[in-house]
Amino acid sequence: MEGNMEYIAFPKLADIAQHSILRTDREVSVRQAAALMEAKGVSSVVIEEEHGRFVFSIEELMAHIHANGDMDAHLSAFVLPRIVCVSEQRPVLAALEHLEQSGQRYVGVVDDDDRMTGIVSHTDILSSIDPTVLMERKTVGDLVWRAPPPTFTADWILEDVLHHFKKMEDAVIVVEAAQPVGIITMRDVFNLLSSGADIAQPLSHYMVSPVVTTRRDSSIHDALMQIQKLHFKRAIIVDEGGRLVGVVSQSELIGFAYGSWVNILKHHTTELHELVEMLKEKNKMLELLSYTDALTELGNKRMFYQEMEREVERIVRYDSPSFSMVLVDIDLFKKVNDTHGHIVGDLVLQKVAGKLKEAIRKSDTVVRWGGEEFAVLLRNTPLDAAREFAERFRVEVARTELIDGHAITLSAGVGEYHAGEREDLFFDRIDRALYQAKDAGRNAVRISAV
Repeated sequence: MEGNMEYIAFPKLADIAQHSILRTDREVSVRQAAALMEAKGVSSVVIEEEHGRFVFSIEELMAHIHANGDMDAHLSAFVLPRIVCVSEQRPVLAALEHLEQSGQRYVGVVDDDDRMTGIVSHTDILSSIDPTVLMERKTVGDLVWRAPPPTFTADWILEDVLHHFKKMEDAVIVVEAAQPVGIITMRDVFNLLSSGADIAQPLSHYMVSPVVTTRRDSSIHDALMQIQKLHFKRAIIVDEGGRLVGVVSQSELIGFAYGSWVNILKHHTTELHELVEMLKEKNKMLELLSYTDALTELGNKRMFYQEMEREVERIVRYDSPSFSMVLVDIDLFKKVNDTHGHIVGDLVLQKVAGKLKEAIRKSDTVVRWGGEEFAVLLRNTPLDAAREFAERFRVEVARTELIDGHAITLSAGVGEYHAGEREDLFFDRIDRALYQAKDAGRNAVRISAV
């Protein structure tokens, strides 16, 4: 295919490759290789030898763990997959062809002197394409695996389901009444194992919730835009009632998209520019939906993570004052739903959301954290000021009759971010402060000073 006109629209491998390669040799142990990957935030290490280039990835690590292998065994004991290498001057489709044919996750990129300058994966390919030119009318429902994905209820123990994790795109879906309520990915499992965390807890202890899903009647274009924006490895497909239908992997979507894209370039080149402009507005709408909670019209947890990342960068770059987070929970919300019904419960959530929007400054961010919880990011705000904000808001809601004949109260946990603090530990200590407020009898505010 080299030299054909369909390559014209695709970037060169040199432009999309990951140029930061984590190199090692076969004398390192599995434990050391895992520690290197965790420290650098990558999913593989590369071994370069005279007779070829090889990769040890999370997949090999998980297979070794499943076999109860010795973590101190050297990589020299492994038969490692060889990396196929392609010239950095070749178009991106050349890498996709090798990935599809070999079933591997990586293609090496080399310069004119055969020096390895980078690695390309399906994720890199996805980041380089513009799915708005995909005009195939098929929906993701047409691509769902025939075999259902592994699903479990939240009370299953993580240790008992580890054998389901073998490839980077693997995940366990946690369901309740056939609806996805949580997800645990290969990356989550790798991080837990690498940190030595206890894996004997129920799935509810580790899962990410709520789950971002894709309706089975969504277009391939929409699914591609979603996983590209959110950096996902898969699309969780549900039916009109929110019930789990299946999973479509990142590589399946990309393979289908590229085949369709090539056909478009062959037969519809004159219409391409018009189609791109027409679909840009749809792209903007999808981006807005992925960061918005439909019920309250607040941002969602994903938006909070994005805003917090910006704040952390600001603190590091300018050595400026830190920010605080307030985690708010509606007390006894289940009782509201049981007594008055879910319609009234939704109305309460909307009213609390509205009051939070009125209470914050324009520079602050409030999101629906999940369920009956809300999170507020207070920029340039020390701990004492954040506690005062939470206390004022608690008192205001307690004095306001949100439901006829039923008092609504709030509990809140408050914490100030410390420079260099891990995000998960920051969230965890504020969550603990919230539970301290609950244990104190609810309708209370507690702070996490450390």
